[in-house]
Amino acid sequence: MHQFYHGKLTNRVTEFPVSSQGLPTLEHQDLPHFGSNIPYHFAYVAEQFSNVDQADYVLVNTFYELEKEVVDEFSKHLPVLTVGPTIPTFYLDRRVVDDKEYGIISADNDPSTCLNWLNNKPARTATTTSFGLSNLLRLKSCQKIFKDEASDKGLVVPWTPQLEVLSSEAVGCIFSHCGWNSTLEALSLGVPIVAMPQFADQQPHAKFIQDVWKVGIRVKHDKNGLATKEEIGRCIKEVMEGETGKEIKENAMKVSNLAKAAVSEGGSSDTSLDYFISKITSSS
Repeated sequence: MHQFYHGKLTNRVTEFPVSSQGLPTLEHQDLPHFGSNIPYHFAYVAEQFSNVDQADYVLVNTFYELEKEVVDEFSKHLPVLTVGPTIPTFYLDRRVVDDKEYGIISADNDPSTCLNWLNNKPARTATTTSFGLSNLLRLKSCQKIFKDEASDKGLVVPWTPQLEVLSSEAVGCIFSHCGWNSTLEALSLGVPIVAMPQFADQQPHAKFIQDVWKVGIRVKHDKNGLATKEEIGRCIKEVMEGETGKEIKENAMKVSNLAKAAVSEGGSSDTSLDYFISKITSSS
């Protein structure tokens, strides 16, 4: 988006693949997608780069070892500091006592329902998914299906503490739309990803998940642009049980270890934060 804003790329790309400094070659499906209101959303998102070059520092919720090429290239244009993953330290280096939650808890939903359900499942046999069922009727319909037909095979709840779910021994992968928060949480906890991006930055995230980090598989769409249940099932089965899944699991654990090292004392993100704080405090 930075390159789009500064005229190095056009928002009407017609020739593929697209080459961009610091990024892998991108096909049409890998570019950010903004739905039916493309011009409006495109302009809105790109506008954030209108004066970013005036910033003293740009703090990014990632870690250097995950995106070296991107960070190195972007640092030529902006004062980038990688400070992530910004998730509670309980799931990383545990340096902060009792830092287990973001501080956002749904008072109307009891997390014990899903956590107890997972506790009764064998290790690495469950798939978790969260695409946001905002429509109450759809939620109740899904709940009825599992209650009536497959209560032991599936559970639908309106809200879950995702970090606790991802850290469960029962969870073998996450079926995700690839929002950055969910992606970074899965990467940090070593959970493989079945990617089905929907909107905005989720498409390039899915590209990195499958082709760069190799920690997951991207769902393919049919000629009508639809992701069929058969294709989704194929991807989940491949990650959970297939030969490709073995490599994906190994890569996911490697990335998790890199994430923990980055935020640990002396790690890349820890060093960036120390540097930022020292500069801010000395200037004041």
